Amino acid sequence: MLFHFLAFATYYIATHTERGVVDSEQLEMNVDVDIEDIPPELIGGENSPAKVEKDEWVEGTDKDGKDPEENEVDPNKLSGDGTDKDGFLFAFLGDKPPAAILDFDLNEFFPDSAKSQGIAYADITMEVQVDERGNLINAKVVKSTVRGYGFEDAALRVARAARWSPGYAKGRPTKMNHKVPVHFELRDN
Repeated sequence: MLFHFLAFATYYIATHTERGVVDSEQLEMNVDVDIEDIPPELIGGENSPAKVEKDEWVEGTDKDGKDPEENEVDPNKLSGDGTDKDGFLFAFLGDKPPAAILDFDLNEFFPDSAKSQGIAYADITMEVQVDERGNLINAKVVKSTVRGYGFEDAALRVARAARWSPGYAKGRPTKMNHKVPVHFELRDN
């Protein structure tokens, strides 16, 4: 019990005593700095380095300050407008991405080699480029859960067989680049 009392008393004294404010005028500090001990280079003396002029570069020009020639400019790399290298707008920047219109059964495209191995499903992610009229310009597989059984080729055949609605940006049909999932699932008929 005595220990608790001592601990409490120590805490109370430490936290409730008045602390005085010390003004910097009251402090006595004698600090002597001898200028001779500092090298002249540091204080801008005899051996200070010569001033170096800063090169000024203006964005959109080459190192000489001349404008780049037309054949050197790739507007898709410089535009910053959210398009890929072919000028197709990335779908996440548009109002509505392009969509596949499937009027056939995906089971027609299920690979025979996968059926023979007992593989019942696979997910493929494709990147498609669809123009403003809904024409498929390009398609490529970017991800596949099952490789080597023909699902990639089957997904590309599905993309070519499907009709496409164009993507929209600012209320107008726009050529777009979009990632599309294709889910193959073998169903018994």
